[in-house]
Amino acid sequence: MASTEAENGNDLSEIQKFFDNNSVFLTGGTGFLGNLLLEKLLRACPGIKKIYVLTREKKGKDPNERFKAIFDDVLFERMKLECPDYATKVRAIIGDCMKPNLGLSEQDRNILINEVNTVFHVAATVRFDAHLRTAVNINIRATNDLLEIAHSMKHLKAFIHVSTAYSNCAERKVVDEKFYVPPVSPDALMKLTDSLSDEIIERITPQLIKPWPNTYAFTKAIAEDVVRTKGKAMPLSIVRPAIVIATAKEPIAGWINNFYGPTGVVAGAGLGLLRTIHADGDCIAELVPADNVVNAIIAAAWDINKNWEQPEKLITAEENEQKPAKDFNEIPIYNYVSSNSKPLKWKEFMAYNELAEPEIPSVLAIWIYGLTINKHKSIHQLYCIFLHLIPALIVDTFARIIGKEPKLWNAYQKIHKFSDVISYFSTKQWTFLDSNTKDLFNRLDIKDKRLFDFDLTKLDWKQYFYYHIRGIRVYLVHDSLDTVPKGLEKRRRLMIAHYSLVTLFWCFLLYVAFLICGWIFK
Repeated sequence: MASTEAENGNDLSEIQKFFDNNSVFLTGGTGFLGNLLLEKLLRACPGIKKIYVLTREKKGKDPNERFKAIFDDVLFERMKLECPDYATKVRAIIGDCMKPNLGLSEQDRNILINEVNTVFHVAATVRFDAHLRTAVNINIRATNDLLEIAHSMKHLKAFIHVSTAYSNCAERKVVDEKFYVPPVSPDALMKLTDSLSDEIIERITPQLIKPWPNTYAFTKAIAEDVVRTKGKAMPLSIVRPAIVIATAKEPIAGWINNFYGPTGVVAGAGLGLLRTIHADGDCIAELVPADNVVNAIIAAAWDINKNWEQPEKLITAEENEQKPAKDFNEIPIYNYVSSNSKPLKWKEFMAYNELAEPEIPSVLAIWIYGLTINKHKSIHQLYCIFLHLIPALIVDTFARIIGKEPKLWNAYQKIHKFSDVISYFSTKQWTFLDSNTKDLFNRLDIKDKRLFDFDLTKLDWKQYFYYHIRGIRVYLVHDSLDTVPKGLEKRRRLMIAHYSLVTLFWCFLLYVAFLICGWIFK
């Protein structure tokens, strides 16, 4: 559709016009959100000139071949049909956010300085438990170095830094679209991690990051201060998405390629592995579909350029003519959350997934779905013992007896570590203000509201989770929907086994109770 409209230049939307003959530098383009941003720019902005994608070298793999392999994913099939010449518009820039100055060669650095108009800084270590040195280098130092490069860019129109709504979650329950004082100076933290060994850093990390829940949120908070100080006098804005989950619509519904956050919970529960999570079912789950997040990021780039060049014209749709324009000498921040538009509780999140799962059970499932949400940690831990660890011990013991490798105990160790990380966000609640984000959507023209839709008020969660559970099955578990009949048959057998086991268990308890009563009243 975007390609058809673009045949006539006059039919281009305002955002499409902004990206016409525009060269983009994208970090994090090989990751989940970066993949989607790359796909949407190529598909929806037909006049885009070039997209340079920071690509890290991996041992034994040619970085250019690794970059080309990205487009083999089903995610890009629609884009290839609508933008058949995409290969001429993309180029890998070899670099690494773990290295000083992004590990760029002098030649590539000069290309960025002379040719790039828009920067999307999406790269981050999204592992909540990443070593502090890694989190500092990728989330803070790389941001600092990229801003230094951006200051030299001769034709820069927009710089978008992707942060997280939870960057300021530790010390406040109300998070506004503004900067907050960082827990520590960026320079001081970088000097500290440069001067200490990995072992010492790991030992002091818990106290150093306190009260932040993990190194990810801690370093993202400090990275925002880098943006605040180094981003002055630049057309720059920050987008803070909440918990990013699978796509709602574009380019395909339910696409996801990682197990992070709630996605891992649903996948583990669907396979019969995960039986309990520590969460408050009445707390709001700040979940946002990835394609909506990408649209908001793209719109933010158009908006900061427009208002940087014409600041006197910035009057939002909700402001009347008597109100003054916002000061865009300050860096605008956009909290992108769902709680103010389509609030969803954690118990509703699980209920929607539970409703969808029986229709398409996986043939890879080891047991039937049966996830319990436990608000109290002590009860959750009891569930872990009886529903995770004891069964794992029994199964692994049997595996050893028949000469097979025991795996379940180690699997549950990883699952529990993962569950502990996300429990911080599923047992607490914040209020996120998002007036800037809503004003941004209201400033879009009619075409852009359709092409780059990020209005969550129209989202139907029930319909979303219909595709969400199917996306996890197909794109993460790699179990085709063709196997659904076999999955249904396996589910029937597992249910018979499950209820037989439950019946035997209760019979055993009754027998024990009968013996105890007989002993007491003897």
